[in-house]
Amino acid sequence: MILTLLLSACTSVSDAPQVPELAPRFLRDALFLEQPVTGSQPAGSGHILPMPWTSGQALTLDDWSGTAPLRAECLALFSEDLGDASRLAASGAPPPDTALAFSPDGKTLAVGSFMGQILVLDAWSGEVLSKRTLGETMVKFLAWSADGATLYAAEQSPDALVHALDPSSLKSRWTLRLADRVQSTPMPPTDDRYGLYDLPAAYGLSVLEDDSLIVAAAHGWTTETGRRNQSQVLHISPQGKVLHTFPEQPVEAIVRHPRNDGEQLLLVVTSSSDLPAPENMPVGGVQVLSLPDLLPTASHTLEPLLPHFSKVFLWEALDIQGDRVLLGPSDGRVVLLDLSTDKSTTVELGTPVLSGEVPIASTISTGMFYQDQALVLSSETSIPWGAAAPELRPPSAHPRANAIWSYDMQGELNWTWSGEQILEGMTPSPDGRFMVVGAGPRSSDTRRDLYGALIFDIEAKSATGEQRLSAFCATESPVFFRQAATKDGRIAVVEHPIADQDGSIRGAYQVTVLR
Repeated sequence: MILTLLLSACTSVSDAPQVPELAPRFLRDALFLEQPVTGSQPAGSGHILPMPWTSGQALTLDDWSGTAPLRAECLALFSEDLGDASRLAASGAPPPDTALAFSPDGKTLAVGSFMGQILVLDAWSGEVLSKRTLGETMVKFLAWSADGATLYAAEQSPDALVHALDPSSLKSRWTLRLADRVQSTPMPPTDDRYGLYDLPAAYGLSVLEDDSLIVAAAHGWTTETGRRNQSQVLHISPQGKVLHTFPEQPVEAIVRHPRNDGEQLLLVVTSSSDLPAPENMPVGGVQVLSLPDLLPTASHTLEPLLPHFSKVFLWEALDIQGDRVLLGPSDGRVVLLDLSTDKSTTVELGTPVLSGEVPIASTISTGMFYQDQALVLSSETSIPWGAAAPELRPPSAHPRANAIWSYDMQGELNWTWSGEQILEGMTPSPDGRFMVVGAGPRSSDTRRDLYGALIFDIEAKSATGEQRLSAFCATESPVFFRQAATKDGRIAVVEHPIADQDGSIRGAYQVTVLR
């Protein structure tokens, strides 16, 4: 029997879609139905029909009536195994680095694993369309050309190769060896949990509007005489030719995590080398370059937050938007910089405070601009590196730890959100309507029902953080801090196994796609 869905008064019966005789499940801006209807997309055991709805909205399906819920459900479309990472989890090593990238049309998902495997999956069904294993490598980044005809992959390995691949077969169209520029080191012993991270790598891979690439090559390693660094940023043509470099020759520093707004490039500059810092490089800060020629246009350094931090360290909490720059160093500051005036506003969000006699802090782990918002994520509580015993467990939680924060460019708080999940990374959808935040491993308790992904509406006007939370998509295992999303609301997360307190391993290393 065909039934009629009655939504709000602004939707006429004649305009409303026809749906089968079953109560729907409410997904974000969509309904999940067991039978197909016009405009629906096959998904899992049923079909997804795009359908905006609001909480509390009255709904009638012929002889079924109900009210739209406060928050949407999540539908698991598929999971794909990425190999056995139980040994990694048992050793206490960090979660396996994994790269994800939906194709521009959202039809396929590329996955690059810690074990060097690349898969291209049908992004609705999970069917493996192509697969390839690279030798002695970890896939660090993936990116698609604008037309979806080329998949780019960048490694962390003794060679640190960048590949241009045919997605249908994953055969290489060209490769570029970054180790020729930043030197090579051999694979570490298999029992070295962190040795892979001393190999040369691409610490950033992005595709510009003309389909050329920006790659940040970086290498930090230990020799018999001390610690060494080598880095260089490359502008590469779609055919694999190096067009521009910065600096002209590799430099004794770590230059990584490029962010661009289409006209300029923002780079983090750090150093772990025992050799003197290079001249004219903003170590402990950021460098701004013009695109595509990679010419320096501005730089900014931060002073260490003494006495608890002797250096400034920036990871992935940075962004650029015109003259505006967002920086989130590990000492807990949020810095909003105006390049046109070189004036800055600092918010002491996760900076050290005393808990009894012990200083505690919260790192700014991720940050990005969205329109007029500066969005940042504060991590779990830690003890600063410069403290007397930084290996100790923090005696209490930092008051602003483990939360999402939105500021304007004057440093005024727009909204914030915190919950029971341990927050891991922020990923905006391609159109910027929503944001994915991972829920990762827990160090303070044994709860296993708080892993997964949180979905926030970042486009909403005048809404609190709680009102912006659209859904929580639970997973069996903790998720990695990098996620991916499509315009139509699908998200991809990487689950990884975790060691329970009794030593048993829970969960699997797999990619999961949800809607």
